[in-house]
Amino acid sequence: MPDSTVTPADSVQPVLLGVSDAINRAAREIVRTKFILDKAVGSQGAAMLCGDLHDGAQGPAEPIPFLQRILPFGYLMEEVAPYRPALVPTANTLGCSWKWCRKDLDDQKAQEQLERLDNRQALLEGTLDPATYHWIKPLGIFTPGEGKNRVDFFREEGIKSIPAQVSEWTYVEPHRIVIYSITSSAFTATWAVLDERWVENVTNPDWTLPLMTAYGVKTTERWPASFPAPQAILLALFERDGFNSPLGNPEFGCKPVVDIETIRAIRDFQDELVAAKVCDLKHVDVEARIWKFGLLGVLISCLLMLFMPADWLYGFVSAGVVLGASACAALLPSELPVITRRRRLKKEQYLPHEKSPKWAGRTTRRYLG
Repeated sequence: MPDSTVTPADSVQPVLLGVSDAINRAAREIVRTKFILDKAVGSQGAAMLCGDLHDGAQGPAEPIPFLQRILPFGYLMEEVAPYRPALVPTANTLGCSWKWCRKDLDDQKAQEQLERLDNRQALLEGTLDPATYHWIKPLGIFTPGEGKNRVDFFREEGIKSIPAQVSEWTYVEPHRIVIYSITSSAFTATWAVLDERWVENVTNPDWTLPLMTAYGVKTTERWPASFPAPQAILLALFERDGFNSPLGNPEFGCKPVVDIETIRAIRDFQDELVAAKVCDLKHVDVEARIWKFGLLGVLISCLLMLFMPADWLYGFVSAGVVLGASACAALLPSELPVITRRRRLKKEQYLPHEKSPKWAGRTTRRYLG
């Protein structure tokens, strides 16, 4: 006989995280620190200390944008399993009490709210206030879409788990990312490199490094000699995105990532030897008097040939010589490619699409530039 004490609500079971203790500790530390940060800003007005980890007057940063600000290439997270009812561990769930929090409720209202929200039966029946959570499974972190306010309320009430609809998400494998701590003269930065190609600035390394180290991401201070110099990466971050620019990836949206392959392609393209006109060269100014004297010589020669007596043969020859020399002097800098130089010395030499690695490897219809 079936056990009559078993109810449908008992089918809502806790999520089994399946991550290492190191990842679990790092994930819980991030969750706890965000909770402390949000409370400090809310009670003490300490938004200036938080950088982009708090949205200031708009309230605490929402969990998904917050996580993307501390995870390298966090926007590449993808859903791999649909929603299912489960009990989410409060200690691993990012909160965002933008509408209400525990201090807004007296003890009676808090108890009523707790009974209403901590209800597995209501979750199954669909009568529970929406609670849709994303489980970033490789990192053991949960980010609420709906049901953000209740997270910190449950935390302050000491409730260990939250009934919610949970979808499973994945994250970039650790072997695909390397994090570099860059120091060049007075410049310091932390950059994450994906697949030895895409470079992204890590804006909050104190939050990022503990979790990434626990996840198995390699961290180092030695920038590979095979990569473009850090100065080239830094300059690329200030360019406009496009297929012939190192900045941007059409598959990453508008995220500021630098393409190492495009930097290399531009370098090789700029090192090609090409025929050039004097006027095409960078930092070369042609003396304006060349055109003035050339034009003057052409006018004088034409006038002499026009009004000279027909039997002045040597006069016509001399005027023709002056005309040719003047025309050559005027046209040589601007029209005749008589110099061979590397392409990088010419003005407005942009990488063509057919030589762009981003153009050749595109898999979407979204164009950059």
